[in-house]
Amino acid sequence: MSFGKRRPKLSRAQLRPSNPIAIEQGRLARQRERLARLAVVGIAVLATSAIVYGAGPPFTYQLGQTPDREIRVNVEKFERLNQKKSNAERQLAVDQIAPSLVNDPAPLRDQQARLEDLIDVVAKASSLEQLPAALRESWGLKPETFAELRASTDTPERLDALHQQIKQAFGPVVRDGVLGPETLPRHEESSRTLAIHTVGQPPSTAHLVPRERVVPERVAKPEEMLYKEFVAAFTSTRIGPVLFRLVAEKLAGTPTLTYEEQATARVREAARGRVKDVYDVYRRGDLLVEQGQKIGEEQLILLRLEHDTAKAALGIGARARRASAIAVLVAALFALIGYYVHQHETEIARDLRRIAAICGLTVAAVGLVRLLVLQPWEAELVPVAIAAMILAIAYNPHFALMVTFGLCLLTSLALGTGIGHFLVVMGGTAAGVLTLDEVRTRTKLIKVGATLAAGYFVLTWATGFWQNQPIGLITSDSLWRAGWGLMAGFFLGGSLPFIENSFGIVTGISLLELGDATHPLLQELVRRAPGTHNHSITVGAIAENAAERIGAHALLVRIGAYFHDIGKMLKPHYFIENQAGAANRHANLNPAMSTLIIIGHVKDGVDLGRQHHLPERIIDLIAQHHGTTLVEYFYHEANRRNDGNPDGTTILESAFRYPGPKPQSKEAGILMVADAVESASRTLSEPTPARLEGIVRDLIDKRLRDGQFDECGLTLREIGEIRESLIKSLIGIYHGRIKYPEQRTA
Repeated sequence: MSFGKRRPKLSRAQLRPSNPIAIEQGRLARQRERLARLAVVGIAVLATSAIVYGAGPPFTYQLGQTPDREIRVNVEKFERLNQKKSNAERQLAVDQIAPSLVNDPAPLRDQQARLEDLIDVVAKASSLEQLPAALRESWGLKPETFAELRASTDTPERLDALHQQIKQAFGPVVRDGVLGPETLPRHEESSRTLAIHTVGQPPSTAHLVPRERVVPERVAKPEEMLYKEFVAAFTSTRIGPVLFRLVAEKLAGTPTLTYEEQATARVREAARGRVKDVYDVYRRGDLLVEQGQKIGEEQLILLRLEHDTAKAALGIGARARRASAIAVLVAALFALIGYYVHQHETEIARDLRRIAAICGLTVAAVGLVRLLVLQPWEAELVPVAIAAMILAIAYNPHFALMVTFGLCLLTSLALGTGIGHFLVVMGGTAAGVLTLDEVRTRTKLIKVGATLAAGYFVLTWATGFWQNQPIGLITSDSLWRAGWGLMAGFFLGGSLPFIENSFGIVTGISLLELGDATHPLLQELVRRAPGTHNHSITVGAIAENAAERIGAHALLVRIGAYFHDIGKMLKPHYFIENQAGAANRHANLNPAMSTLIIIGHVKDGVDLGRQHHLPERIIDLIAQHHGTTLVEYFYHEANRRNDGNPDGTTILESAFRYPGPKPQSKEAGILMVADAVESASRTLSEPTPARLEGIVRDLIDKRLRDGQFDECGLTLREIGEIRESLIKSLIGIYHGRIKYPEQRTA
């Protein structure tokens, strides 16, 4: 080696970028993608902050809870409607409204007219016998009564005066009327006062009358109020009682009052409406809950009223400070998760759709938590559990746990719960996520739900004892949470197909369904290209073992191997595994044309996969299983044919490479190597272990030098593990067999 030589200095043209416009466009595109990702995260931060802020500070007390300190009023004052007192005041106002009755005085005036007619007849008669017998019987006249009446009407002046006095005596009874025996309904019989108005006049003209004045048994009874008013109308102390005795029974038997139910109800309802609500006033420092006292319904109502009063009293400045604090806390949580994604989940960090899906799932989970907390069902942990399990299925448990940590903190922040609630939700959900590896059966999610239930149940009891809560409250909370944990497994199991379509998730269940031999694509592959189908099955077996060895998604690799060469079924006889001794169709083709046919099976496979709605991850394996590798046979054949042709064009290596992309995942890298070594092993006439090991090492080294593993995330150690697994699998396939002597015929 010569140390004196200097490397030639590059010219400025060589230092300048070959295509600065393309480089600038690429830089701007990457910048736009970063801004788009930041915009999505920023929108999610604002939406989550708004949900966490809600309508103000959360209400943190619960029915049956036992606070560790006494709770006193912490606002200037608040009022609580005393429904019992309000109803009592309204009932008192109703009771003071007398029942409404309408008075028809016509029958009483008729009795008055009949009495005046009797007076006129008596004034003309000289003796009792001169009066008609019917008249004497109807009035029950006796000689002494006749004598009193005759003495009061012996002159025209005295007769006229008596008429005027009779009208005055009948005035009160005509005005107030007489109550019938069943006029008032049973519920009004206790009323001591009646509101009476004359027929044809509105109820507003009614006047109040004591019930004793109008009841029949008191109307005809001497020494009662009506008797005194009747007698007082006469100047003679003798004639008044005489006339009263004549008409008393007739008045008592002439009811003139009618009960008005609708008018009574209307007036009473108006009186009820005029009574204002009665409030109990609680002022700052008043005791609401004693230390160690269980919060009952009464205390919970008072605590909520105080909370609402304090929330309404918050000024704009206090609200702005709280909103800003929540926004900073939410942004810090998103930044923490974003840093984790940037460091450990680069596939997510580069994919805008995945970032948007995760942000949308987070916002939806926090929103559902806010809605479900309004019900006393302890169901707010269901959205957290389902979101965590979706992320564990779609990505991995570690990432799911990271997001779950953020969701649990956001839940505690939104609901205002303490460390106990956070530990229950985080611990129970983590127990379920850590047991959720690969979903290959429907019962897997139910078992995970049972794990969630057990975690919530145990942690609820632990935190309940730690916080000295009543046994009844702990029992209720633990049963509700355990039930919802179990139901979360059922919910996710039933909605799994929709979740797979929404988030692009490929679970073990869907992969097993795809790998069924009755799948239309696989059946068509067996019919058209049986050799390719046999090759695919073998590749699936050896690739699955290699994936299991490094901890990759083994089932995905195996099912992807089944479909990776489905594009060959369109031109099956151009691929050697399907020629079965027939003439090689590439013999008369230009190497470039043969290369186009060989390379075309990748695009055809992708098109067939999309037509049959294969999952995107399977289609990615179809598109990436050759990467940008070189079709070496036809490339060398083209060079060989071009060597003897001085006028031949330059053979470009890029024209003989697959279009790619290079493998973007470990599974795609494993499938590439397994496909290559399985095909190459079929060319060995004597596949001894040494030859198999050599061909595997050679093919892997070529792809390593060619940079095919640069974008899939495989490390050199993992590539070594894959190499050893493939060697072991191929030796197992091509193991030696005992040669039996030929069977001789008899």
